[in-house]
Amino acid sequence: MQIVSREEMQAIDRHAIESIGLGGHLLMENAGRGIFEHLRSILGQDERIGVIIGKGNNGGDGFVIARYLRDHGYSTDVWVIGEAAAIIGDSAYHKAAFERSGGSVSYATEEAALNDFEKAMRQWDVMIDALLGTGIKGAPRPFYLRIIQCMNKSQVPVYSVDMPSGVPANGGSVSHDCVKALRTYTLQCPKIAQFTFPSASYYGEVAVVDIGLPQASLKAHDGKRRLWLKDDFQKTYPRRSVFSHKGSHGKGLIVAGSEDMPGAAVLATRAALRAGIGLLSVSAPNSAKSIIAHHAVEAMYDPFDYRAQTADALPKQLSTYDGVAFGPGIGRAERVEDQLIKLLNNTDGVLVLDADGLFYLNQHLDKLSQRSSPTILTPHPGEMARLVGATIKDVENNRFEMARTFSKTYGVYLILKGPNTLVTAPDGQQWVNSTGNPALANGGTGDVLTGIVLAFALQHKRISAALCNAVYLHGFIADQLSQELSVQSGIVASDLTVALPEALGKLLSATT
Repeated sequence: MQIVSREEMQAIDRHAIESIGLGGHLLMENAGRGIFEHLRSILGQDERIGVIIGKGNNGGDGFVIARYLRDHGYSTDVWVIGEAAAIIGDSAYHKAAFERSGGSVSYATEEAALNDFEKAMRQWDVMIDALLGTGIKGAPRPFYLRIIQCMNKSQVPVYSVDMPSGVPANGGSVSHDCVKALRTYTLQCPKIAQFTFPSASYYGEVAVVDIGLPQASLKAHDGKRRLWLKDDFQKTYPRRSVFSHKGSHGKGLIVAGSEDMPGAAVLATRAALRAGIGLLSVSAPNSAKSIIAHHAVEAMYDPFDYRAQTADALPKQLSTYDGVAFGPGIGRAERVEDQLIKLLNNTDGVLVLDADGLFYLNQHLDKLSQRSSPTILTPHPGEMARLVGATIKDVENNRFEMARTFSKTYGVYLILKGPNTLVTAPDGQQWVNSTGNPALANGGTGDVLTGIVLAFALQHKRISAALCNAVYLHGFIADQLSQELSVQSGIVASDLTVALPEALGKLLSATT
């Protein structure tokens, strides 16, 4: 599913109208009717509904919604924020259709009318937010801000059309009030703001409404961003041949763990094994090896001690491995930087860098583009900020462009972790994950993801699909556990490794 910027969505609409020949009023009709079909399944027939309309195309969608609500017996009040003359074009077309169908419109244009609007709000059980859409730049006008503040103070559930009013479609920082929606019905394509912070926090639950935009229009203005869904997982997950053997599914090495953090190596190792890697070796300090072996008897072991005085502490036969993961729990001792440099220079296969393996990387970024094999980085926002010399807030506000620029500049695959984890390929293509919840917000879950990433990267035909599937499965496990236990707290990282095979089976059951 395509994710679009403000400019791309506007260009798609223009293409559909001007090049394909679809009327704007038809697309508006489709949008309003589609949202109504969603609403009718959750609205009570005895509820009084207020539809709040602005002068743009979002307002036109609001008129269509109001018409369908009224025709189906819902008690509906329609308020336009502004003068009647401000409603033009396709919105005026649907305003006229609403009025000819028997509907009436109230107007809030000044302070006195605002008092009347606030009185009307007290009678509503539900509000439909059709005030502002993707066209907004910067803060709304002061009178619109007053309306938004009234809506937020009312404590009445708000359902937003396309986006919560006031939220910039491209995300970024938000220094003004925006509508806090219970649910947002985004039209045809999710917008970037849905996946950046703090703008995403205004959306509530999200449903995508198909309004009939042609594929030709969508393809003509494709920003190469996609939402990765269950169907994508099922289509790209590799099935094992009956003639396969352990060598068919990758030989990997995990360099992880320390005397203080042996658990990180355990989690990454167990996850890689559960995710189907064919052969797995672990390099860890001797002090941690017995702990790891107790929890992962299937793994083999290579000598490694990050405290060693030479860079030769890493296994010498790196070329024998199809892929290496480096970082979980190794700490930030001075010698770790030496090991990182050796891996960057000598690893022939896939290289996954995570956690402490990223700490010194900002001093050696030039080595990334010198590698001929895939390099995969898995930073959380704090680690990403260190890599690019920015603040965490900068990363959260501009995660799409920041990730794309970094991946293209250094030729790496980037997994920028967090809610709606973002995967970016060296060519700039991006995929947003659609699974996961706050159950993952605790120590060790990133180590589990590293193990899955290594295992999947060695089994999939395409690295991008491997990474998207690894992130999807990681989040799906958390979703399954949260649903089964009816809680999101108290789930720990080791629970994910135990639940992995069953979750994978559920994901694939519809296609086997």
